[in-house]
Amino acid sequence: MARPERIDAVLFDFDGTLCDTERHNLVLVREVLERLDVPISEEELHALSGGDDRVVVPPILERHGSPYTIDDYERLRDYCYRTYSEADLELEPGARELIEGLRARGVAVGLVSTTIARCVLTALNRLRATDLFDVMVFGDMVARCKPNPEPYRRALEFLGVDAAHTVVFEDSSTGVAAGQAAGCHTFGCTRCAIGQDLSAADELIDTFVGLHL
Repeated sequence: MARPERIDAVLFDFDGTLCDTERHNLVLVREVLERLDVPISEEELHALSGGDDRVVVPPILERHGSPYTIDDYERLRDYCYRTYSEADLELEPGARELIEGLRARGVAVGLVSTTIARCVLTALNRLRATDLFDVMVFGDMVARCKPNPEPYRRALEFLGVDAAHTVVFEDSSTGVAAGQAAGCHTFGCTRCAIGQDLSAADELIDTFVGLHL
């Protein structure tokens, strides 16, 4: 899909796109799965990035013969909140400048994340970045998470903009699929991508520094 000649909205994923939380989270996720008798491989671990836990985790539990359930996983997974409340986090270089420049031009900016609101809002407050966005959609605000397009369609609805004039920034294959299914032009962000195939994205970037839309 060609980049829109007119851009009315720009939507960003958070984890691994605007902020390199993924590496912190995967360490904690590995610890959780090991407590559930799942000696997960690197490939399986990376495949969890950007996905809906209730979809991608049960097959892994079953494959490893774990007696535990997704509810057990989510109960322990909640302590990954530590990433957002305690880890040394920074916005990706150039991200704040890009967003502020877009908004100064009247372009709407949204955040669309599979992660629950409590985690991302905690991180944004620590980063002094909450006021950068006109709309936010989190995983606990939708019935179906990425790669389903519902999160992006919800953001478009809130903003009142057309997908044909919207671009999406993502670091995961599931996020790219969600953005494209919603009808948006997608950028694959490779800087923080962990074991993700972003070849389906319309464009690839490795930094926000100097990026012009």
